[in-house]
Amino acid sequence: MFVLQTTAIGGMESHCIDLAGEYVRRGITVLAVVPGAAAFDVLEDRFRAAGAAVHRMDTDARRGRRRQMQQLARFISRARSFHPDVVHVQTGGATGGTAVVAIARLIGAVAVITEHDVPDERPSWRARASRYALDRATHALIGVSRRNARLRSTRIKPVEKRFAVVLNGVPLPGVDEATRRENRVAVREQFGIDQRNVVLGSVVRLAEGKGLRDLLQAIAILCAQGAECELLLVGDGPLRPDLDALCATLGVAEHVHFAGNQRQPGRFVDAFDAFVLAVPAGSMSIALLEAMARGVAPVITFCGPEEAVCAGETGLCAPPEDPAGLAATLAPLVRDRDLRERLGKAAAAHVRDHYSVARVADDILDIYAGAQKGMLPRRLRADAPVDARPGDRGLSLKTAGAPNS
Repeated sequence: MFVLQTTAIGGMESHCIDLAGEYVRRGITVLAVVPGAAAFDVLEDRFRAAGAAVHRMDTDARRGRRRQMQQLARFISRARSFHPDVVHVQTGGATGGTAVVAIARLIGAVAVITEHDVPDERPSWRARASRYALDRATHALIGVSRRNARLRSTRIKPVEKRFAVVLNGVPLPGVDEATRRENRVAVREQFGIDQRNVVLGSVVRLAEGKGLRDLLQAIAILCAQGAECELLLVGDGPLRPDLDALCATLGVAEHVHFAGNQRQPGRFVDAFDAFVLAVPAGSMSIALLEAMARGVAPVITFCGPEEAVCAGETGLCAPPEDPAGLAATLAPLVRDRDLRERLGKAAAAHVRDHYSVARVADDILDIYAGAQKGMLPRRLRADAPVDARPGDRGLSLKTAGAPNS
């Protein structure tokens, strides 16, 4: 049973759908518990298309405590009838999940939480106390990178012996080259983009913390230098009016195109010559991995020893919160088609070998198997060495486990 405590549709939700689909392909029955608001109807559709059953309810207190208690009573009934072996809570950060974990343990299921982000820099004492108790009730806590794990350990200390890291992964695209070329032409025609121009693009929520102002300023610098490039942004969010105004101020409105939310963003990614993510402090972006899997050269501003972008090998790294530095990193890609193609091919191979959703499924199933017995695979412990190539493992490593003592 997947329980999504989500407030918006983004990378976390896509990751859960992909993972559910992979489990279903392996003969595992999946029930996804999705919030009840109409905004999440699309999640229900996507989970069902992946082969999962869906139950709609809010397990957190977004609509008040009284409503939450009513919903949790329904949840107990549904959980007992479904009788899951595992209840896996998916949350944006170190928030929520206490009631769900308690119910999971009540019905004898393994209780697992994946935190796709990190706690606030200065969490309140209430948050610390609540999470302290929850961490001790959960069979396993999963972070999506060792960077996130490090910040989690610093801000709210977990139970280290139950703390694992599973690097994100994505489905490998089953799209042939001819279809990608058709998508490239069609999307560019849709937005009136010259087929000869270089398109820099991103699939990103238009919100604070995504480095979007830095990205627009970098585009303005490139245009001022005479670069024939365009920016195509796929996604929507509260920052859209501000970004429109900034485009006008910078004089780049005709070079920046907003595609809005798209249920099939891959078509638009095929129109990119390079994927740019200017997030100053991100980690394991699903959109980034999806673009790399489709052979698009990536540029990110949160490079590290365990990110999928290996500088100069599978993509390029730019300094965070530095529009001029970002522009300087993008300039060679705009000028050099051979560089884009080399990095794009290397990026696709890297994701295929190390960041597939199949590898993620293997890792998490290993955690499920050992968590209730107090065992986590050594390679997945949060305190294990950094591993930028998680697909490099032999059978002995894959099956290794150690008592948490």
